[in-house]
Amino acid sequence: MEIEAIIFDVDGVLLDSFESWFTSFNQTLVEFGKDVVDRETYREIFWGPSVEEDLKRYGLGKDAVEAALRNQRNNVHLMKLHEKVHETLDSLKEFKLGVATNTPRINLEKTFNYFDLHKYFEVVMCLDDVERPKPHPDMLLKASEILKVPITKMVFVGDTKSDMAAAKGAECHFIGIKIGDKKVDGIKDLLPILYS
Repeated sequence: MEIEAIIFDVDGVLLDSFESWFTSFNQTLVEFGKDVVDRETYREIFWGPSVEEDLKRYGLGKDAVEAALRNQRNNVHLMKLHEKVHETLDSLKEFKLGVATNTPRINLEKTFNYFDLHKYFEVVMCLDDVERPKPHPDMLLKASEILKVPITKMVFVGDTKSDMAAAKGAECHFIGIKIGDKKVDGIKDLLPILYS
């Protein structure tokens, strides 16, 4: 693989943010008079797509989405950095680094400030930056354009079917966290596969 740029998904890749989003989603369901979901159901159905898509399943609109995002910003403390994230990002300085996430920018800003992650990335693509979020390829294509790196020399690191579909649609290399043909257990295991 001849790689010049690495784009990362955030939730599940850089951060263990499951608890934060799961808690926020259920808080929102309660606020809008719906039954809460268990962890397994959330992971199976709601983990990966945008909050907007998730809440559409309940017939809930913009006000519920705003409530869910507010709840999540208040639950940043429930997130944890995955093992060796700072060390791994520090060791990837020869590549251009970026982010492609279905999280809105206002939430990502709070998270990245909390964990001091801004300094690593030349491009940060959020939900607000494209008309079509993942699983569509738009974020990756736009990141490639901004970084001035051909899509064929970019790799996307993700952890959901939505991430895999975005990479496939963009014709971009994909490394999965426990998913896909080329996979690793965590971001800490990226280096050997990048140089293989």
